[in-house]
Amino acid sequence: MFIEVIGRETLPDSLDRDDVEDAIADALGERGEITGAGTGISGWNLDVELFEDGDTDECLVLIAGALVDLGVGWVLVRLEGWPQGRPAETISG
Repeated sequence: MFIEVIGRETLPDSLDRDDVEDAIADALGERGEITGAGTGISGWNLDVELFEDGDTDECLVLIAGALVDLGVGWVLVRLEGWPQGRPAETISG
């Protein structure tokens, strides 16, 4: 299952995208991995691939929780099949 993490705003000066990647990787553990990243005129993104045996809902909450813990709950999380992303703060529980 594919999840896209989308930042439409600049990260705070105290964070960079590597910090976000590390936090998500730590939160997911063996449930998935970051497989890609990019930046462009409209912002930045991370591609996350969940492993077959991962619980998708649990992984969404873990990713969103990691973003909220970093203070970037405004970052969008989009599950494969969703037409658009949702702010992490609305998913984290």
